[in-house]
Amino acid sequence: MKRAPGQLTLREMFSDTERLASELIEHLDLGFIPMNEQLIRLVRVVPDGIEKRRVEDVSVRNQAADLLKSENFTQELFEKLDEYLKAIDESVSQIISGE
Repeated sequence: MKRAPGQLTLREMFSDTERLASELIEHLDLGFIPMNEQLIRLVRVVPDGIEKRRVEDVSVRNQAADLLKSENFTQELFEKLDEYLKAIDESVSQIISGE
C-alpha cells in the first residue's frame, strides 16, 4: 500500500512530484491536446467553396466522450500533484519554523 505524501521523506516527495509532473506533461502533449484539436477539426465549420463532408453525430459523441475521459485522467493527475505540492510546502514550513 502506498503511503500518503505527508508520510514520505522530502526527497521521496520531490521524486514523486517530478514523476507526476512528467506524466502530466506527457499526457497533455500526447493525449489531451491532440484529442482536443481532433474534436475541434471534426466540428469546425467549413468555409464556402471547400468541399463539405458529412460528420455523423455518433462520431462527435464518441470523440467528445474520449476527450472527457482524458480530461478526468488529467484532473486526477493534477489533484495528485497538488496533494504532493501541498505536502512539500507543509514539510518545508515545518523545517523552517523548527517544528
